[in-house]
This record gives sequence, C-alpha cells and structure tokens, in this order.
Amino acid sequence: MVQAANNSSNPTGPSCELHRPVRRKARSLRRKMVISLAIIFGLGCFATVNALYSLSRIADKLKLIELSYELNQKVLETRRYEKNFLLYHNQTDLISALDYIDQVRAQVSQLKDTDVLSNEEITEYRTRLEKYADVLLQIKSLTKMPPPRKLMTKVREEGQSFTEYVLDRDAEARLEAEEDSRRFRRFSLIAMGITFVMGAIFATLLVRWVTQPLDYLRRAATRIMNGELSAIPMAPAVRGSLEGVELVNSLNMMLRSLVEKQEALIQSAKLATIGQVTAGLAHEVNNPLNNISLTAEVLLEDLPEEGEDSTREMVSEILAQTERAREVVQNLLVFIRMAKTTEPVRLDLVQISEDSIGLLKNQIRLSQILVESDFSLTPVFSLGFPSQIEQVLINIMLNGIQAMPPGGRLTVRVLARPEEGVGLVEISDNGPGISLEDKKRIFDPFFTTKNDGTGLGLSVSYSIIEKHDGSITLESVQGEGTTFRITLPLLDENANDVTKP
Repeated sequence: MVQAANNSSNPTGPSCELHRPVRRKARSLRRKMVISLAIIFGLGCFATVNALYSLSRIADKLKLIELSYELNQKVLETRRYEKNFLLYHNQTDLISALDYIDQVRAQVSQLKDTDVLSNEEITEYRTRLEKYADVLLQIKSLTKMPPPRKLMTKVREEGQSFTEYVLDRDAEARLEAEEDSRRFRRFSLIAMGITFVMGAIFATLLVRWVTQPLDYLRRAATRIMNGELSAIPMAPAVRGSLEGVELVNSLNMMLRSLVEKQEALIQSAKLATIGQVTAGLAHEVNNPLNNISLTAEVLLEDLPEEGEDSTREMVSEILAQTERAREVVQNLLVFIRMAKTTEPVRLDLVQISEDSIGLLKNQIRLSQILVESDFSLTPVFSLGFPSQIEQVLINIMLNGIQAMPPGGRLTVRVLARPEEGVGLVEISDNGPGISLEDKKRIFDPFFTTKNDGTGLGLSVSYSIIEKHDGSITLESVQGEGTTFRITLPLLDENANDVTKP
C-alpha cells in the first residue's frame, strides 16, 4: 500500500507507461484482417470470374466452330446435288438440294443463338443463302429441261459465292477461337499471378500484424520473469493495433496490481517475522524490567530523605528508563497481537478525533503548535476498537507535532465519502516533510528518523488500520509538510454491517 502511494509520484512507474500517448494512430487488428481477407477474397473472385468468363467465351467459340463445320457439310452436300442436277438434269437431285437449303437455313439460325456472330454477319449469311436458294427455285419452277445456260451459270456462281463465304467464315472462326484461347489463357495467367502476389503480400502482412505483438509480449514476459521489467513498454510492435495497445495496458494494470499485492505480502511477512522474533523477547525482557523497577523503588524508599541528591537522581533515572523500556515492550506486544479484550463496536471517527486532540493538549501547548480541525457536521461511523483507532490518531498527530518547530500548524479533517463507502481521517502538518527514500520504509518496524524513537509507532498504526479493513497512506513534499490519510469502512447508522469500499 505504501509502494502504491509512492508510485503516484514516480514518473517511471507502470501507471505512467499505461497512459503514455501513442505517437502513431493505432488501427484495429480485426479491421486490418477483415480488409485484407476481403481483398484476398475479391482477388480470388476476380480470378475465378475471369476464368469462368474465358471458359464461357472459348466454349462459345468451340460451339461456333462446330456449327460452322456442320454448316460447311450441309452446304457441300447442297452443292453436290446441285452439280448432279446440272450434269444429269434429274429433278430428284434438285429437290434434295433444296432440302439441304432448308437445313442450312436452320443451321444459320443456330449460329445466331450462339451470340458470337453479329447481326450483320447473320444477315450476310442469310442474304447469300437466299440468293442461292432463289436461283434453285427458279430452276425448279421451269417446266422444260434442261434449264437455260444463263440460269445454270448463275446458280453455279451463287453457290460458289455462298460456299466461299461459309468456308472463309469458318476459317476466320477457327483463327479467332485460337487467338481468343491464347488471349484468355494469357489474361488468366496474369490474373492468377496478380492474385497470388497480392494474396502472398497480404498473408505476410497478416502474419506480421498478428505475430509481431505476440512475439514482443512473449519476450517482455520472459524479461519480467527474469526481473528485468516492472511494466511492458508501449513499443512500435504493439502500437500499430488497438488490440495490442489494449493488451499491453491490461497486462501493465495486472503487473501493477501484482506488485501492490506482492508488497502487501512482503509487509505482512515482515510483520510475521518480527512477531515471531520479538514475541518471546518481549516476555523475557518484561520480567527483568519488573524486578529492576521494584528494586529501584525499594532502594529509593530506603534512601534517607536527607541523603545525597545525586544518588536519588540516579535511582529516579533508573526508574524512568525502566518505565521507558517497559513502554517499548508494551508497544512490541501491541504490534505482535492486537488486544482482543472486547468485541468491535460502532465508533464515531469525529468523536475519536476530538478526543485524541484533547489528550494531546499538553504537548500542543508546550510545542506552541496551532491545531485546525475540519470535522463533518454529522457522525462518521465505522466498526472497530476505539482504543486502537485512538492510538493510531495520537501516534500520527504526535509525530506531526514533534516534526514541527514552534508556530507550526496541524490540520485534522474528518469526513464521510459514501460514494466510496469509506470514512476519511486526514492529518496534515507543515513540517520539513519526508524524503523519498524514507517514505519507502516509513511503515517498516524499527525504522525511525528520531534519535530517541523506537520505530514501532507507524508500523503498529499500519497493522491496526489493516486489521480494520482500512488503508493508511501518506503524501509528503520536503520543505512543505506531510499528510497522512486514513480510510475506514463506513458503517450505516441503521445497519450493523460494515459497508465495504
């Protein structure tokens, strides 16, 4: 608890590290991961759509080639029957040629359904086909055979023109299909390459964003385990993500809490060790002191009234020092075990503070100290042992009185803090203050800055307040003074239980 108070004035403590401003704006690691995965997913979708589109276009080209091949075959069959008719003038061949013309028309309609050829190209197919079909129909309508030479020449020319057009378009379709296939394959490879590179980049960034803070925290934890760090610095490895900053802050808060609890355990261990060592010592010393005191009193009584003054003074000094030693032993016993003669009762911190000031009136007067009080107008109730709380207040007030020169000012405040569930007693002086090194040890047993002090007063006070589930802290600035703050759990006036802070 003492160390926790000291940390507030230490600029290098964990709390300072927790609230150190982050130079670079931290971004959420979750957001980075979502954006990165979305980009990778988008690139994958792009590559997939591109591949599907390429396959679809190639499939259309293949279908066009297949239909063109079938169209070529039907056109060639039509020309074969046309030539047979022109050679032998057989009407059956002419009818067969016209039948194949119908099949060619159907095949041209299928070409239109492929969505590969334009309307102009389909129109050109049909125009040439109908010119060829019209000549054949003209020949069929003749009643006299063989047909005129001019008409026979014309049917050959139209058939040849349509055949050449179909063959040229078939060759062009094959070339376009090959070119499109190469282009789509090249484009697909580029898209896949871009997707792979971008995916690798974002995957590397993701791994770096996640593993760097964890690796840094692992190393920091190892250093803390080896006793090198009391808090984890906010390094660049964790500043880049909100999660990293929050994790470091949480770990530092945990470390600070652990340090405070460890110091409390050390303090308890000190008290337990001192208790074990001094318990027997106090009892063993007390009996000889009683014998010395009784012997000195008997010796003082046996001395004649008109004896040497120096002898009486020496015996009186023996009695005074024996009483002082007995007081030290009594303080040791109080420090080791609190008196349990009565049950804790409801006590008024305002009334106990007033009584404590009253008991110190003589010291206040002799030291020429001014006492100022600021008490709550209503009682501030807590649960505990009034004599022990009074002992704490008298001890702290007396320390302040002894630390100040004549004309000093001692201020005592008592108030309730219902929102925190505690009653506060604040004792301030304007003495020389306490150094930073002394503040760290001020509650240790047998530590004192006085020439004639025992070093048990504040240690006993610390134990008493701790037994009452309270806290005692101090603030001191050298040259300005010292303030002790004592908090005790409030007790509701209408309840019998302690209100925990």
